[in-house]
Amino acid sequence: MTRPVSDPAARPASAGPAVLAIAGIFLLSVMDGLIKFVAETHSTPQVALMRYLAGGAMAYLVFAALRTPMPDRATLRPHAWRSVVVVATALTFFYALATLPLAVVLALSFTSPIFIALFAGLILGERPGRPVILAIGLGFIGVLVVLSHEISAGGAGEASHLGIAAALFSAVTYALSMVVLKSRAARDPLATIVLLQNVFPALLIAPLGLLAWTSTDWTELVVMLAIGALGTGGHLCLASAYRSEEASRLGVFEYTSFVWAIAIGFFAFGEVPGMGTLIGAGLIIGGALLASRRRRRSPEPEVDVGP
Repeated sequence: MTRPVSDPAARPASAGPAVLAIAGIFLLSVMDGLIKFVAETHSTPQVALMRYLAGGAMAYLVFAALRTPMPDRATLRPHAWRSVVVVATALTFFYALATLPLAVVLALSFTSPIFIALFAGLILGERPGRPVILAIGLGFIGVLVVLSHEISAGGAGEASHLGIAAALFSAVTYALSMVVLKSRAARDPLATIVLLQNVFPALLIAPLGLLAWTSTDWTELVVMLAIGALGTGGHLCLASAYRSEEASRLGVFEYTSFVWAIAIGFFAFGEVPGMGTLIGAGLIIGGALLASRRRRRSPEPEVDVGP
């Protein structure tokens, strides 16, 4: 008797991991809005340090409440290396938030699912297939549309150019960090992952953050605590989702953040995305949807499972 074996690449993301991924993206989108608020008055290294100190405190409460065992050296080493990528992502993304409209930053960061699919193939052996090549081209066109709109709208200054470069660089490093997260999510407790994701970056950023430190008021301290809580909750959701689903399949849900970015940018900062930003984001999103398309038409292989 034979039974068809479903290709893992042929099934859509299951509901549980998908909901967790969307919830995590929502929490992190709100966190991004709060980071933009404090980044307008403080340097990028200080904002990053405050974010990870607050996140580390919140993550430790979860770690202690769950009585999670202390990680051993074999666990610490890969997370220490991943923290370097996390720090690079944070510094470049926070700088982009401080210099560009929120919707523009998110539109440019939407290239990350394409890079997630690429890195997942290179590092994890996941095979998203040929559509990734087309997705890269479509996403690249979308980025050009966003860039042309941003420049034609008057954002051609040096700070804007650096912000654009920072947003694109953060998309690459974020994708790499998510793929590394996938490689550890099935091995390490979620509380351990989130704790180390805050503690190691805080240690790495501390020298720069302390050198650039300026005074903060009580409102900003409360905001930073909220950022820590949102970051911890968001990364717990994402780590849980990536534990049970392929990285390339979950990457597409990153695009739900554009809805939150438009809402937060409009209500909190009075930012209205231009038509070029919307069209460019649509092209990038289309590219990512193409990259995540599964080979549904290919016949399923059969295996002998006995009488």
